[in-house]
Amino acid sequence: RDYTKVADKLISLGPDVHHYGSKGQYADLTPIVEEELKNNQNLTVKDGRVYFERAEQACELICQISPELNGRLAHMFFKEMEKKIGLPLADLVESVKARRVHYQDIISQPRRIHTTPQWSAILFDPKTGKERTFGPWTMNVERLKPWHTLSGRQEVYYDHQGIRELGEALPTNKPPLDMVAIGDIKMDGAEAKSKLFRFITPHGKWQIHSSFRDHWPMMQMSRGGPTVWLNPDDAAEIEVADNDWVEMYCQNGIEVVRAVVSHQVPRNMAITYHQVERHMNVPLSPLAKKRNCTDLRGGNNNATTRILMNPATMIGGYAQFSYYINYWGTSPSERDHGVLIRKMPLAAGKQKVIYQESQLHLLPQA
Repeated sequence: RDYTKVADKLISLGPDVHHYGSKGQYADLTPIVEEELKNNQNLTVKDGRVYFERAEQACELICQISPELNGRLAHMFFKEMEKKIGLPLADLVESVKARRVHYQDIISQPRRIHTTPQWSAILFDPKTGKERTFGPWTMNVERLKPWHTLSGRQEVYYDHQGIRELGEALPTNKPPLDMVAIGDIKMDGAEAKSKLFRFITPHGKWQIHSSFRDHWPMMQMSRGGPTVWLNPDDAAEIEVADNDWVEMYCQNGIEVVRAVVSHQVPRNMAITYHQVERHMNVPLSPLAKKRNCTDLRGGNNNATTRILMNPATMIGGYAQFSYYINYWGTSPSERDHGVLIRKMPLAAGKQKVIYQESQLHLLPQA
């Protein structure tokens, strides 16, 4: 190992590109590297190697080695796939072979992506010449591309001894786990005027793993911090109004959030979109003080959750159920979960909620 070249390895394609070429998962990328990347005005070439020292250059590199944005690459991938499955598919991207979407294009305005083998949607119909909205599985259904399973078909039966023993061989409806019955939620430790909810943590409406927004419409709609969505009848039961501060808690932890009361939420369900940054300060929690927690403001959306391992996902090396580094091997589940919610006690006087630790003595008793 040559530690003097660690930085160089992070910002450039290695010298072995000259000898072995650039092999990709679906096709040989050597023509892309030699003919396109080395002639890309946004990238730097030194001693015959491609460098991407600036963040914008790294983004440009990603764009040009992605079939979604490089039409030639998408066509190459489909040509290789045709050899494997024996069906014509490259015509799906014939019209965009010469199209390239650059990083500067993306930051100037949204751009459409190409149809690719990695995704199952057809985004352009070569027969009608019209663009299509993303619709999953259209390539499998309309063009008979095999499904990514052992048989190439939509499988509903998994003939594996371990899966059969777990009762997972066929699709089966399973109700949510009763977290009280299995002892995960202890009701004898519930505070007064608390209610038990099923706790759901989906992706947000306008984000996935971050709520950062830098344009005014989204910032206008944001309440600035974490929230929990509750049904109006449930909220009334624990005397919570829209925008009230509430404490969500269980044996695992505490989270302090504002309540969003909406008729769209089913009864007995609490929804907290993850991950929401704390753009606005979060007040101190009376319950956290009572329980001697290390963080007196509570934690994030995973403060109350714990990981439950699914043994079915520990079965590796069987058809499409093979280990892959993306939440499969084994998959933790934080979804079958319960949480207790109560309206957060307010301090006397005008301040109501306490933000500064110097005023900790004003925090009401839990």
